[in-house]
Amino acid sequence: MGKKLSIGIIYYKTYKDYHDNILLRALKKKNLNIIYLPAEEQLDVNELKEKTKKCKLIYNDTTCQPILFESLEISKTLEEIGKKVINSSHSFFYQEDKWMFYLKCLEHKIPTPKTYFIPMETRYYSKIIKEILKDKKLVLKGVFSDNSMLVEMVSSYPMFIKKLKKIVKKSHRSPMIAQEYIPNFKRSYRATLINYKLEQFVVKISKSWKQSGNVREHFRTIKVNEKLKNLCEKASRALGLQVCGLDLILNSGKWYVIEVNSCPALDFIYEDEKKLVNKIANFLYLECKRLS
Repeated sequence: MGKKLSIGIIYYKTYKDYHDNILLRALKKKNLNIIYLPAEEQLDVNELKEKTKKCKLIYNDTTCQPILFESLEISKTLEEIGKKVINSSHSFFYQEDKWMFYLKCLEHKIPTPKTYFIPMETRYYSKIIKEILKDKKLVLKGVFSDNSMLVEMVSSYPMFIKKLKKIVKKSHRSPMIAQEYIPNFKRSYRATLINYKLEQFVVKISKSWKQSGNVREHFRTIKVNEKLKNLCEKASRALGLQVCGLDLILNSGKWYVIEVNSCPALDFIYEDEKKLVNKIANFLYLECKRLS
């Protein structure tokens, strides 16, 4: 039997019983030695080097702000000392920064709603906003918004001002974007990709147009054609996210990629969760083996 490989896992202790996490159990079955890297712990570079000296690969398994930003610093530090991190700190700018996500989609010709940048100080051109709102609704979002907390739809300029102030009051840090609203008929879609390959495609049926946040939803898997599969895999590669969940909507036969999440939920379909977790574990194991 060859030497036991090690993998570092960035996580946070806020989740109770993380050490009994389903992914960790799957990794241990691969005979991988887990090096735990909790995001809440005070960081000392020399200690981190020592702790991860046997690791070539690190998996960042954090999802929520503000810990997400702390885990990002750990990711960048580990990359500086020569470790590979999945997903890389560079990809953070395309999964959490919605403006950079839009620019990357434009660069790679990935269909996404037309988006406008609105500075935090609300110095915007009212004439342009009024022109857009004559025949289009807009969806306002915080650039760094989380879980739909800073998302509002507007259909008139007075509503634009009101909703913008509401969002700014909730978050004094995040600049804003305005996306052209594309009707989704209270349905959205989640593509789960592992190693840039589409592994699951789920329709989410909701009672709200937002399709996110604390909204009750129903899920079911659907089959995709080759064109849609290629679109999802192209987006995953363009954004540099080997493991991710893409949010899409469909309107008049055209698909739009709306957002991306670097730590996708795997439990939309109960029967699929174990299979997806095992695929991630196998991918991480092979990456550890390749890098060793």
